[in-house]
Amino acid sequence: MLQPRSQQILVSSSDRIRPKMIQWKGVYLLRQQSFNATVREIIEFSNELDVVKVGIIGDMSSGKSTMSEAIAHTIHTKSKVPYAIRKFDEDDLLDFEQTLKQLSPANYILIFDDVSFLEASANKQQVSKVKQAVTKIRHLPGGQNVKIILIYNYHYSLGLDKFLRQADFKYFTTVGSSEIENMEATVGTKKMKIVHDFIKHRRKAVSSKEPKFWTVPISAKESCMYKWRNPFIPALFWNTESVREIISPTRQWLDPICSVCTGSNGSFTSSISNEQFLEESEAKFTKPTFQAVVKQKLKELGIANTYSKKFVQAQRYLDRALMRKEISLEEIAVLYDLHPTNTKLNKKLDGVLLSQDSTKNNPVAA
Repeated sequence: MLQPRSQQILVSSSDRIRPKMIQWKGVYLLRQQSFNATVREIIEFSNELDVVKVGIIGDMSSGKSTMSEAIAHTIHTKSKVPYAIRKFDEDDLLDFEQTLKQLSPANYILIFDDVSFLEASANKQQVSKVKQAVTKIRHLPGGQNVKIILIYNYHYSLGLDKFLRQADFKYFTTVGSSEIENMEATVGTKKMKIVHDFIKHRRKAVSSKEPKFWTVPISAKESCMYKWRNPFIPALFWNTESVREIISPTRQWLDPICSVCTGSNGSFTSSISNEQFLEESEAKFTKPTFQAVVKQKLKELGIANTYSKKFVQAQRYLDRALMRKEISLEEIAVLYDLHPTNTKLNKKLDGVLLSQDSTKNNPVAA
């Protein structure tokens, strides 16, 4: 129903099409360039499919690794489905089947950092084995009834085997002169202005004097200014239907501390006494409670499922029952009188943790 003329809000046509500015952690950006919006597309896609492939293409040192970490972090923090993260190197990919066998059952975001070597140094037999493992990823030991998001980083859009470079989503951190024809074949001639604008914005940011920046026009007289790598870089996002320019942050800017992301390489070692830490923690929460927390955290991070065989069997039974979509987990929770826990942490990080902080702040005493 139309409002009376006296109540109508008159908006000019230019204002209606004016790009919207939003704030993200205190930094202004154009809403149409939202990084989170692209990740939400990946999450929604992965909710329906068991395996989703994401490609990140760009020159060396253009931000591919940083972007893969930011994507993985945003997925595992925003998705209702819990994900563990694992980051692999060249050897892990060449022996992909064995790599997957070593993973405990969990939903995974698997990051393969720079797979360009496959085209440069791997032989046909090695590439064939990788392809076979990818096609069977859902059927390998430890991989059943789980969701997998694969993130491949590489230098050139046609620089991989055709099967391996197929992706549900692609990000581009650079588009060089040799990529122009490939991009036109991918996004279409009508969308190439977006690609050329991105090239111009990135060149502006890289070539400008400190402090480096680039701008995106909002109107004839206004523009949105971004600081280069503080915290964003420009990028392109392709979802097989459309392309758009976005901004991409670092994982550390999103969340300086993240145990899920920190454990993705599996190489972190303790710098304090684990025995003393456990003794102090058990005194605060009791040993059974803290042990249960450690078990749950091991499972969440995809390191190991240390629950009893009966527990794991019951869990798999429930998972399969829920897949039939004939029962409601929320209704079952009501029958068990289970409710969300609202509480605050009233225990301080002290003891051996506090002494370690003191040592760091006083290196002479160490």
